[in-house]
Amino acid sequence: MGINKTIFNAVQGQLGDYGCYEEEIKRFLTTRWGFRERQTEAISIIEGIMTAHGKQELYLHVAELARVESGIRELERWVRDHVVHALLSFLLGIHINEHFMKPSGHGVDVFQWKLAGLFHDVAYPVEVAKDILEKYTNQVNWIKKKLGAAASDVFFRLTPVGIDQLTNGVRSLNLIQQQLDDWGLAVDANREYGDMLDSGRICHGIISSLSVLYVIDLMYQQYNSGREYRNIYEPSNINWNQSYFEDDVVPACSAIFVHNLPNRCFNNAPLCKQRAPLAFLLRLSDCLQDWNRPSADNPRGFPQRMFKINITNGRLVFTVADSVRRQKIMKELRSSLDLSDIEVR
Repeated sequence: MGINKTIFNAVQGQLGDYGCYEEEIKRFLTTRWGFRERQTEAISIIEGIMTAHGKQELYLHVAELARVESGIRELERWVRDHVVHALLSFLLGIHINEHFMKPSGHGVDVFQWKLAGLFHDVAYPVEVAKDILEKYTNQVNWIKKKLGAAASDVFFRLTPVGIDQLTNGVRSLNLIQQQLDDWGLAVDANREYGDMLDSGRICHGIISSLSVLYVIDLMYQQYNSGREYRNIYEPSNINWNQSYFEDDVVPACSAIFVHNLPNRCFNNAPLCKQRAPLAFLLRLSDCLQDWNRPSADNPRGFPQRMFKINITNGRLVFTVADSVRRQKIMKELRSSLDLSDIEVR
């Protein structure tokens, strides 16, 4: 039995709580799709999941991600899927949350997991765009070198402007830093963002985090411009109480922020389910979900039958048949998470 069927059997009783339709998820996990069909189905399912919480606007970002990624795949065949991956890691996270996190008393809120699990990679095309630009300038510089020209190297600098500023004059990085401090993490959000800009690289986790926070802040500015801590059910009976922004949206975006940071950020304070359950769940699910992800070396991706998950008596055992992939996953997890109750073999 493949891991997709294992996940479905484990979570089918809880899918409704997460805004999912059982038959729809069963079809997605068990049908033999082509890549394009699976991606289209994933977008449709994500739209329905977010509609259940009245956040249809966010669906547009995932749809754009799929369209941009589809175009990029025509230019760069090595680009990994991040749309189907988002849904698969979200469903894997439901299994881990319900059967590993909650029984230990460290369960993650449903809406927070929706936001973090489904949208943690929305800015991946930005990172890929930087890589494409770099390949272009590398070719220009190679021609220059071949000709023996005494000229400076050509390069492009991709610099985000305004994405870290919210409409009420608050810097999103400061909100994220407060949450990281509450989780006991030794991560300096402003420094990581500044280092990213100085290096010229793009971290899709950082940009995804700031993008989602920026867009939801725009919604709050429209429907609760005074940022009042009271229930405001307009429009469409959605509650725009500022407390939900601070208690649900900011933690979700903070988890997205750290999910792709380099392992050095966790040398002194690894993510643990006791202190930072949401960030822990996202990084764990994101790392473990490694099947059905096409790449240049493996155009069809690793088959799901190569992976198994078992959660018994408070212990999570994840089995990977391919030794190379297993070592890579183990290295990533050991460098960033507290694995006292987790085994990869």
